Amino acid sequence: MEDSSQGPLPIRHSFLREKGIFRFGWLSGSLIFLTITGLAIWLMPFSVTVQVSVLIHAALGILILIPLTMWQASHWLATRKVRRSFRKFCAYTGFWTMAVTTVSGVVLTWQAAFSLLTSHFWDRVHLWSGIAAIPFLAYHVYPRAKKANHNGLNAANGLPSFVPPDYRPARRHMWATAAVTAGLCFAVVAVGTLAYIAYAPNFSHYGLPAGYKMPYGKDPFAPSMAETSSGGPVAPQLLAGSKSCGASGCHTEIYNEWRSSPHRWSAEDKFYQAVQGALMHAEGAPATRYCAGCHDPVSLLSAYKNASTSIEAPGFKEGSSCVACHSMQRVDVQGNGNYVWAPPKPYLFEYKQAGYATALTHFLIRAYPKQHDADYNLALEKNPVSCASCHKQFINKQINHVGFVQLQNQYDEWRLGKWDANPNPADRLRCQQCHMWFTKAPSLALADPYDLKLGRGLRIRNHWFAAANQEMPEMLHIYNARSQTRRVIEWLKGEQYVPEIARIWPKGPVIPLRVIAPSAVRPGQQADIRVVLSNNKAGHGFATGPLDLIRAWVEVKVSDASGRVIFHSGELTAQNHVEPGTLILRAIGVNPEGKPVVRHHLWRYVGTISRRAIFPGFSDMYDYKFTVPRKSDGPILVAAKLRYRKANQYFMNFVFPGQFVKSAVTTMSSGSAQIALLNSASRSAASAARDVNRRRISVHQPGLSFHGRGGRR
Repeated sequence: MEDSSQGPLPIRHSFLREKGIFRFGWLSGSLIFLTITGLAIWLMPFSVTVQVSVLIHAALGILILIPLTMWQASHWLATRKVRRSFRKFCAYTGFWTMAVTTVSGVVLTWQAAFSLLTSHFWDRVHLWSGIAAIPFLAYHVYPRAKKANHNGLNAANGLPSFVPPDYRPARRHMWATAAVTAGLCFAVVAVGTLAYIAYAPNFSHYGLPAGYKMPYGKDPFAPSMAETSSGGPVAPQLLAGSKSCGASGCHTEIYNEWRSSPHRWSAEDKFYQAVQGALMHAEGAPATRYCAGCHDPVSLLSAYKNASTSIEAPGFKEGSSCVACHSMQRVDVQGNGNYVWAPPKPYLFEYKQAGYATALTHFLIRAYPKQHDADYNLALEKNPVSCASCHKQFINKQINHVGFVQLQNQYDEWRLGKWDANPNPADRLRCQQCHMWFTKAPSLALADPYDLKLGRGLRIRNHWFAAANQEMPEMLHIYNARSQTRRVIEWLKGEQYVPEIARIWPKGPVIPLRVIAPSAVRPGQQADIRVVLSNNKAGHGFATGPLDLIRAWVEVKVSDASGRVIFHSGELTAQNHVEPGTLILRAIGVNPEGKPVVRHHLWRYVGTISRRAIFPGFSDMYDYKFTVPRKSDGPILVAAKLRYRKANQYFMNFVFPGQFVKSAVTTMSSGSAQIALLNSASRSAASAARDVNRRRISVHQPGLSFHGRGGRR
């Protein structure tokens, strides 16, 4: 201890002469470095230097935790009896605010290393307590002015006065040590920055390959309407790498759901590949860029759509990858992939995807999340316009060499339909509410950090995007294919219960089917029946998508009590085509020669001669006539089904030549009616049958209806 026989000293002598880990010089230098880097992390833009600073800041903070705590305890014990003063007040205030900074820093470091996310509360506490401690500690350590001793004698007794020791040389040495320590820490940051820049892959010079063809003008991605923020191509590594999003402790459950989704296999889709190959053969490889903006953005934006169908592009199998969707900066409701995509700024070692490097990447994303949050801002993805860029399609003169033809347009059908145009905002639905209904992650370890931040707990918006393609999951052997097929079939049938919209979304089938039939008929008499389809639940028209290849049709079967079939419409022929005269919801496009387009050759699509689909909230109907045989057993049973398959057989034969592969068929809804035969049933039986029909039949929704006649005897 310092000799204090001449009076208490304000600062312990060892404060300036401590050795080893208790030397305040290097502790104060470390604190200076932590203060400056903390402010830099807060105020400076995202960069390699700032990220290296985050790592060194966290590591040094943990390293000095014990020495600093012990030094503070030692310093307090030595100076606690010093008289009260403003300097002492600053010391105590600075100490406690720095203690809060230290504790919150430890919490944040632990969360960044071992949790799914860092707490916004602790982050703010760490920042503002650190800032608050600066002025108090600065005043406390600033040297006081030394009082002069005029005569060197004690006025009371004439003895020599006590002269305090001169601490200035020791203080200069202490601050020199602090400066060297802080300088060494900054040197480590500089060396780390330079070493990483020399080591890391550099994609800034990525450009168009030699011989890249641009027959549609200066836009390298035309005839697609997709763009990048730079106007040029980007390295495929910036677009792909979705696996890193699903790494342990990240968006694991969402990633696994996406692996089963049509967004994941949009580029591998056998239907798409067949059409793309035919387009390349007819118009050249650059023409395939038209489809790639939505189906294969990784290959398109990395300039692989030049000489082939680009199945060799890195990341090709990711289809619409996580980054491709979540890094869109702007979308246009014009459709045809009209969006602007900007590459996210990478964190350190983001492209390593293995070992300790990945752990450092994840640590940085959690400890310093502001750039990650900015690059993957979900505001656009929560808006239905983000769907419009791809779920709205047209052909123009660049493609068909004739002129504009509107094709599938789910976005405008939703925007103008009852689910968005409803006068009551509380009864409106967005695309995401239906197709991305909330699910629950199996455990906290698989939950999503963004949803946890929003207070949703284990609830996440699913990324299965189950819609209407029950064909491709098992055909491509995708991840969890059987479960995805089951989800799609449940969705088509309207069996998926969505709690958050159950109040306004009708129960039952998406397109309920009703049969309207007479209560009784006589043998030999003509019977008239009507099938009514109502679009109760779809947010867009039904059917939707490429209506020239999709098949949705009504199958009607009439039989008597003995099981003999009296009438049948909608049967599949031996060649697996829907028989003529069947009610089919489809579009018929024509080529320049006026012939129907049956193989989805869009570059030959110059017009539409008919289009039959049911707008949201509306109904369609179809009338059937048949004659009841004179020798029939009553009652007459009428059964109708709404059948759906993704592709007609003409298209399947084109995709799988010589194999006769059939597209899977799903029964979406059904209805039935019973007709009494007057010669074989009493009047009371006819009355009972009439009552049965009244219970089974309801009038279709008011609105635009279409009429037609079909079927066969």
